[in-house]
Amino acid sequence: MNRQLMHDAFTTMQTEIEQAQRLIQQDELIKAEEIYHKMLEQEKDFPPALHGLSVLANKIEEQEVRENLLDRAIQQIKETEDRNQKAVLAIWLTEQAEALIKLGRQDEAKNCIAESERVIKENLS
Repeated sequence: MNRQLMHDAFTTMQTEIEQAQRLIQQDELIKAEEIYHKMLEQEKDFPPALHGLSVLANKIEEQEVRENLLDRAIQQIKETEDRNQKAVLAIWLTEQAEALIKLGRQDEAKNCIAESERVIKENLS
């Protein structure tokens, strides 16, 4: 995901988000996971932390966990009016669709894609 977009969408805990993202790129998954859990201790259901954990779940092929974490993150920003968060929401819905496809849940995946398209169109108007 575009770092600038994440930065613009979520202004709190930027240092932690960026540090965890760097650790993931370096395959330091356990350290990244620790950072995300500390973020969740500070702010329950913090969307970037939930999304970060979903990235980790994807790396270890835990699609059910990934889908659940993405759903929780999506629920936190679903009603946002912030254009940056709407852009993030559209991306996360697409990622959730990918997890659902891997789980063999195509109909649910189609719904996520349709919702992502709706959010994109709404964000463009």
